[in-house]
Amino acid sequence: MTKMKNESNLKVTFCKRKSGLFKKFSELITLCGAEILLLVFSPTKRVFSYGHPSVDEIVGPLFGYPVRRVEKLMEVEEQHGKKINHDKKVGQDQRWWERSNKEMSYQQLEHLKMSLLNLNAIVTQKMLEFSNP
Repeated sequence: MTKMKNESNLKVTFCKRKSGLFKKFSELITLCGAEILLLVFSPTKRVFSYGHPSVDEIVGPLFGYPVRRVEKLMEVEEQHGKKINHDKKVGQDQRWWERSNKEMSYQQLEHLKMSLLNLNAIVTQKMLEFSNP
């Protein structure tokens, strides 16, 4: 196995493999109750994170970070999520983020995108703080 040379194929493969990796970690959490932190750096140097119960709950105690500031951001995201859930039609699947992106509404995709960007910013900031004490 060797690294792909075609940039376009590399990006598509990375995206698919990353999604599969996140899915496997989700299954491990569900089946075993594991606490997991996964950081993935893309070929374009973007950081993707996945944590259970949350990135902050795992990273905070390891590096002595106060969790309060990030908890506020998480509360805002939670409130936003509650509003979206409230606005959904009756009988619709309440776990929309687990659906294929082809099944999500534009609003759901936008919310997911913003949540991931916020999480990415939080992890990046924490990494910068850790590398520059």
